[in-house]
This record gives sequence, structure tokens and C-alpha cells, in this order.
Amino acid sequence: MVNQTYGQIHLLGQPFMILIMGLICVFVPTSVIFIMYHLIVLLNLFSISIEIAIVYLVLIGLYILIYQRMFVKQEILFLMTIGAFYFHIPAIMPLITGVFAGLIGLPAILMGGFFYYFAIVIQESLLQVGNGTVNAHLYNLVLQGTTRNKELLLCLFVFVLVAAVVAGIRKLQASYGWYIAIFAGGVVYMLVMLIGGYFVNSDVNIISEILMILLCIAIVMLGQFLYNVIDYTREENFEFEDEEYYYYVKAIPKISVAEEEFNVTQITVPARRFNLKRKEKQEHDEGEKS
Repeated sequence: MVNQTYGQIHLLGQPFMILIMGLICVFVPTSVIFIMYHLIVLLNLFSISIEIAIVYLVLIGLYILIYQRMFVKQEILFLMTIGAFYFHIPAIMPLITGVFAGLIGLPAILMGGFFYYFAIVIQESLLQVGNGTVNAHLYNLVLQGTTRNKELLLCLFVFVLVAAVVAGIRKLQASYGWYIAIFAGGVVYMLVMLIGGYFVNSDVNIISEILMILLCIAIVMLGQFLYNVIDYTREENFEFEDEEYYYYVKAIPKISVAEEEFNVTQITVPARRFNLKRKEKQEHDEGEKS
């Protein structure tokens, strides 16, 4: 995806190099893939413009220092956002974030969307400079095209709104709340994109947009079903009551608990004291009845 988006380093676009990097990514954690992605992007940007590469390095450095080092597991959302835009299914990301990560994953998908549009602006600016249609510097064209991009602002707004709607409905713990949240998020995404596209003068194909959203809803619903039904190692929370107490129980499967992770304390109540308390309680009840 990076090679097709930037395409400045032909060596990295060779099938053998793609195969080697793909094999490396199979055996390394997501954090290493995250670093590899940005290194490849920076190599392409340095071949385009040193100024643009420095801007990218500063932005991604601030993102890592402020957010990524505290929420390490959210880096997969950043990479997935780039892929979702590349395959023209961006609606899937706020739905996945609202269902599985919550609002804590919003910065990851927002930065992923921002850098995707950043790459698109670089492509358009390179074409304008190459055709001689503008005389401005490439650095200025990229900055102006990114900061004044109304489609980017609309996309970021929709991501925030849809993720908030999905996460809010999901936390209500209603019957079939997961599926209602996913469907509601898809409807909100479609309505806001269609209405917002009219105001920002963006060409939106209604049929393709509806088909894309339906596909995203189906994928997220399938993922949610597999996550909750096939995951036998998850925790379960139960609540029940009797005449005197409410009981809140957390059940943790033994397969996910090591022996050294818990201590068992046995509490023994003397039978005589228990009988005395029980007798006192019976006398008290009989006194109230009389």
C-alpha cells in the first residue's frame, strides 16, 4: 500500500522485497510492523521532499509520545485505518473502534485517517508540480492542501460521532445491544457522509456508499459474533439475589488463570457460634411475628 501510494523507491516495490517484508511481518509483533510502516513512509518522503519528511516525522513523533506509548495495543487500529481507506471501506473503522476499543481508540483512527489524506494530498501536489499547473513549492502545496481539506475534516468528524454512538449504545447493556449499536453507527455514518458531502461539495456515489456501509456492518457483526460466541476464555459477570442479599459474581475460566495468580483463603466459622446466631435470629423473628 505504501509503495502504491508514494512509489518513490522502486526497490521496495519489487515483488521479492514485498515478499521478504511480508514474511518478516508474520513473525514480529504489531509494534515492529508499526515502526516498519513509518520507516518505509519516511524513506519515500525523504526522496520527495526533506521538509515534508520532517513534518511527518514531527507529527508521528508527537503522536507516539502523547498517545501511543500509553496505549500500546491501539497501534493496530492505526494500521487498520490505512488499510480500510486503501480498500475503500473506511466506515468499518469507527464501528470496530466503538465495539471493541471504545473511545480510547479514537486518536488512533483519527491519526490514521489524517495520514491517509496527507498521502493523497502529496500525490495530487506532485502531479500539479509535474504538470507545471502551479508555481508554488511542493511543501506549501501539501500544507495548504492538508489544512484546508474539507473532506478530511468531515471524515474526522464522522469518525468521532459514529464511534461515540456505537460505544454509547453498547454500554447500555440492552438486549442485542451490540447489533443495535453497529447498525445505528452505520446509519449515522451514511447520513452524515451524504449530508456533509453536499455541504463540502464532495462527489458521493449514493449506491456505492450504501453498499460499502452494508458491507462494513456485516463484517463488524460477524467479528462481534465470533468474538463473543467462540471466545471461551472470556470473563463472565453474573448478578442475582435472594431474600437478604444481592450477589455480584465474576467468573474467570481456569484456563486463563495460573496457579500463582491467586490465593485461596479458607474461612471456618465455628459451628457453636453459627448455631447461636441462627437461634438468636429465629427468636428475633418469632418475637416480631408475636
